[in-house]
Amino acid sequence: MPVATFDQFQLGPRFFRLELERAIAMRRLALQQFPLELSAVSKASSVDVVRAVEEVVQATVEYGEQLAVEVHRVSTNMQAVDAMGPAARIEQVLEALEALERRVQGLIRYGWLIEREWMEYVQAPASTSDAAQHGAGGVFPAGYLRGLDAWHMVLAKAMARVRVRAAEARYGQAGGEAGAAAMAADPGLWSAEFVLEKAKAERAKKRRGDAWLDAVSVSTVGGDIGGRNALHYAAQSSGDVAWLRRLNVLDVQELRLQTEASRQPSLAAVDIGGDSALTIAARAGNVGAVRYIIEESGVDAASASLADAAVAAFAAGELDSVQALAERLVAFPEKVALVVRTAAFYGFGGLFDAVSVALKSAGARAYMGAEVALEQSARRAGGTSMVHLAALNGHVHMVKRALEQNIFRSSVFDAHFRDDAGLSALDMANYFGYRACADELLAFSAEFDAPEYDGMRAEAPALQVAPFAARAGAPGSSGATSSTGAFGVFVTLGTNDLRRGAKMPPLAVDAVALQSALDKLQLPRSTHLLLRIGAEHGELVSASAAVADVTALLEKPDMAEHVWLPPAHFHTARPEQFVLRLELVALVDHALAPCASEHRVVAQAALPLPPTHVPGYHERVPGQYIPLCLTGGSYLQAVFVAAATDGVVAAANIEALVCTPYHYGAATPAPSRPTTPAGPALDLDPDLGLAEPAVAIPWHQPGRTLIYGHRGSGMNCPHAERPGYLQLGENTVLSMQQAVRDGVAAVEFDVQLTRDMEPIIYHDWLVAETGMDTPANALSLAQFLALNPRARVPPASRSCSDLLAAPAPPPDPVLAPVVMANSRDTVQEPFATLHDLFEALPPGVGFDIEVKYPMPDEADGVGMTTSFEINLFVDRILDVVYSYIGCPPHLRAAHDDDDDHAQRLPPPPHLRRPIVFTSFHPDICVLLAHKVAGDIPVMLLTDAGMSAMADVRCNSIDVAVRLCKWAGLAGVVTHVGPIVQSPRVASLVRRNRLVLATYGDLNNQPEHVRLQQAYGVDVVIADDVRTATAAIESHR
Repeated sequence: MPVATFDQFQLGPRFFRLELERAIAMRRLALQQFPLELSAVSKASSVDVVRAVEEVVQATVEYGEQLAVEVHRVSTNMQAVDAMGPAARIEQVLEALEALERRVQGLIRYGWLIEREWMEYVQAPASTSDAAQHGAGGVFPAGYLRGLDAWHMVLAKAMARVRVRAAEARYGQAGGEAGAAAMAADPGLWSAEFVLEKAKAERAKKRRGDAWLDAVSVSTVGGDIGGRNALHYAAQSSGDVAWLRRLNVLDVQELRLQTEASRQPSLAAVDIGGDSALTIAARAGNVGAVRYIIEESGVDAASASLADAAVAAFAAGELDSVQALAERLVAFPEKVALVVRTAAFYGFGGLFDAVSVALKSAGARAYMGAEVALEQSARRAGGTSMVHLAALNGHVHMVKRALEQNIFRSSVFDAHFRDDAGLSALDMANYFGYRACADELLAFSAEFDAPEYDGMRAEAPALQVAPFAARAGAPGSSGATSSTGAFGVFVTLGTNDLRRGAKMPPLAVDAVALQSALDKLQLPRSTHLLLRIGAEHGELVSASAAVADVTALLEKPDMAEHVWLPPAHFHTARPEQFVLRLELVALVDHALAPCASEHRVVAQAALPLPPTHVPGYHERVPGQYIPLCLTGGSYLQAVFVAAATDGVVAAANIEALVCTPYHYGAATPAPSRPTTPAGPALDLDPDLGLAEPAVAIPWHQPGRTLIYGHRGSGMNCPHAERPGYLQLGENTVLSMQQAVRDGVAAVEFDVQLTRDMEPIIYHDWLVAETGMDTPANALSLAQFLALNPRARVPPASRSCSDLLAAPAPPPDPVLAPVVMANSRDTVQEPFATLHDLFEALPPGVGFDIEVKYPMPDEADGVGMTTSFEINLFVDRILDVVYSYIGCPPHLRAAHDDDDDHAQRLPPPPHLRRPIVFTSFHPDICVLLAHKVAGDIPVMLLTDAGMSAMADVRCNSIDVAVRLCKWAGLAGVVTHVGPIVQSPRVASLVRRNRLVLATYGDLNNQPEHVRLQQAYGVDVVIADDVRTATAAIESHR
């Protein structure tokens, strides 16, 4: 879920505390299993979320009722609008109405967000009575948002009349003195700012301005259509404190004369958004007014707004106001706690510094009281400390401030502090992929304890991985996928490539043209729009992902490094007729209208699918290769045309992925092992001492940690890194066989395609053994195998004969040596194909097949400009795999009835070779899951933030988990670093019923292998397989 943004809906101070608590609860929800099954998780975590949302809902409903009252006041007093004047006065009224309209629309958008998040992330059991009081499974009373929209339309009509009157007044038409006289009878009805201006005008005429104020009391004038009184406007006038002081004196005198002791002083009153005079002055940078209110006014009730004013002032960049407020704030411990927690969560470092300096000056009593308040606030929020809050949103500067501060001695500033779920700030930083935060925490305290925690143990029932089964409708599920012949279409707004984010914003809008279109439809200009994605001749699978908030798209065009939203997912049986339809619709219309006819479409766009057909293997001309295509996804642009004006109002950038259905034997002939044209076949000794298991070992076993051999018996590395270790060439048959002898459950290896579409076992994109960096997909199989040092006679080749004949160039002393399969530091063995491994290894040995398809940044980094079409690439590898393990009937081509194919039915599950597909490329994982339809598990590889990746989907375990759950993948293969640093992260992954595997150099150290075993890691992929296997057996 997206990182929280401070006051993104501009709801005002009345929601600062409530939204902070809700945002913290929802952010912590990402660490739980979601959708949140309230009966399946700890009571504390569910109570935090539900309580926070309920409080926000209650405040939102109350706020909506107040806004409705204000709009009603406007509508009932519109009869005088035609007589309004002068023009400047009308502009004030219009400005006040626009502010009120922004609040109404902001509240509608906020309510829609809360409703959507609740439906997407929380599953609350709804009773019959609840259903009667609320919408369809929602949290708001039935008709709440619809009622707000109705009042918004009333307000819009009023604004239209005022705009017409303003235009008339500017040209000297009707109104004038009559209008001014009519409004003077009730000057506070529309804007209390008029009171202050009238008083200043009287003083400018050298009259006693106070006499006019005496006639119209400040308190009764207060409460215009925005809920503000004259004191609010006086506080906003920068550099003029005299009027604020005089108005306040008159108001205090009036209080003394009144017998009603309950009336609140006007200086402490708040407007409809929760802004007091203090908050308004602080946000406007009126330091004199701030100091007067907090030091000289003597109004104690003004202290209620100290925290709100400090936060609002910092958000507005008014640091002088922040400093003045912090000096007074320290006298109120609860407010200090609120401000400090807000600063930690939203990354307000300057605000934290100002409060810290003020506390230090105030003495021990002040900061000791603040410590107690901070500890109480942390307990109410699930035990989240200051360091937790900073780590939740990746604010490394706040993590550093919290750890280095020397004022507080409370445990809530301790890096080792754990919340109610047993998680530290380091756990959160590692899970969300905030590498800078994790490094800061590790640098501050190198030793982090990892005690067992009863609620997070691997054997806990809540953490047991269920049998692999994708959710209904997911790309990896068996229904409506490749088994039914359906194409999958995945549509992402903008792009997943962070490098292209600034140049490919999700949406760009022509504001003038859009306003004209809204006017034609008689919609308010401030109407919040949604971008809805639909299709003709296609079935929408994921409804929540097919709607986006236009305001959010425009406010944040550049993608955050750790923010990923699932794409819209469609199925279609007729891709040639599939048309993608995008519409801009009013928010409330989409959210609540039950019938499509009620939707008011502002603008729409249409796009056909990009071409999906490329020549298949059997279609190629003999002697020619399959054509290559440009690397990267399909980037499209949709142009929106207004429904009312036929003008262009917006353009959307789209990244589209089309998944063709897979049928074994449809694209390629029955695969057979190709032989090297030069010399004999590979020397495979039949008597290798490999035991032939009667039953295949499952690719993962619940409650047991398995060891996989990384690229066989380990990746190549310089001799200095592992002295005394005999290094077999990586990704070779001999290396795989040795790993089996050493007791691994499966071998992991990398698969690419040669130019003639033969799957080979090779890791790097460029084959250095050619004497130059040649892409693997630029070599034919014969050329690739001819690079083997044990081949008797290297065949001549127009592309590499000269390179093979020439001596190898001396190594560059500046550059680090590249260690390849035929390096001098390894036992040199021939290169292998996927056929070789299937034939050389016993059927009971599992295969972890990492499918290597270049990411756009990887292709750019090594100069690979072309690659195979992604569907053809995946289909070719699947054909080879299924030719050995047998293809289930639902994935077979309709014409596949010959005897040769009929013999390739899969054996019984306990005898079938265990296979799992993995890939760093998220699109490859999605395509594999869609094509095999649950027959073979697919896992997503992620670097987990250990190194920066250009694809937003590859930078955190959090995004990997969410992508796996959305796509129906079996689990996550992550870099081991975050797991070793934060073992409880393993439980967070497994809580989502996903298999967890790790890779990396730390898996060669016994203590780290045993640690992962204790925390329930399912698979450890190691280079030193003997050491890793021994560690598991000794600890079992």
